[in-house]
Amino acid sequence: MPNVTHSTALVGIEKNLFRDELGENINFRPLHFVVGNSIIDAFITNQIDVAYVGPGPFINALYREIPVKLLANAANSGTVIVGNHQLEENTRIAIPQYGNTQDLILRIYLKRNNLLDKVKIIAIPPQDTGTAFFTMSIDAACLPEPWGTILMEKGISMLLVDEKSIFNNGIYPVTLLVANKRFMDRYPDLIEKLILAHNKANQFIAENPQEAIEITRSSISRISKKEINKEIIAKSFNRCVFNNNLDLNVLKEFKTLGIIAGYYKNGFKEQE
Repeated sequence: MPNVTHSTALVGIEKNLFRDELGENINFRPLHFVVGNSIIDAFITNQIDVAYVGPGPFINALYREIPVKLLANAANSGTVIVGNHQLEENTRIAIPQYGNTQDLILRIYLKRNNLLDKVKIIAIPPQDTGTAFFTMSIDAACLPEPWGTILMEKGISMLLVDEKSIFNNGIYPVTLLVANKRFMDRYPDLIEKLILAHNKANQFIAENPQEAIEITRSSISRISKKEINKEIIAKSFNRCVFNNNLDLNVLKEFKTLGIIAGYYKNGFKEQE
């Protein structure tokens, strides 16, 4: 996806880390998506075998009994709330998609601030939120980076809640590496190679931040067809942590909020 939070994937593709690990005999073909739940739908139709996706769509896949398995964490934090005024009753807040990661993170924040039942949540693709602010269709937005920083840098909105204040001091997953379970069972050796390439991509980001920022900028600009300033990507990078550390308790909290929101029924049990 064209997000800074997906830099592990973008860097791994651009630096040929996945291709090199998989070898010349394997057909490696990246596909780009705008929203996470579309990625999950692509698993159903066998368009993809492995994907980088947020916790929200991943949990949704488990609920729908789509055979996907968690392989690794990719990125943490990287979500902000921006807007024209502080969140209050009747505020209209945009999220990328109902049931996605930012939707669930926003609901956690609203619940803890006694606002969950007092605001209106609206699904709008991140690239279109600037237009929605101009037409006064929304008052705020909860977005993955770089889309929040873009709105702030353009003077369209201001920062209301930063990446650490929104939830758990910034220690929450925003991007996971997941796989089709059937593919995983059939090709365990390829899965091991993909995970190795994934680890190398995050290591490259840690050791070469400036090059990683430029790769991310050019990739997002190409995929989204919107030219993005390198300074914006650099600021967005500071809001993200790229590593394999994952707190499974946070995923359980996401699931609980999904049940409260009506996305999943009570009694939903995720796979082991």
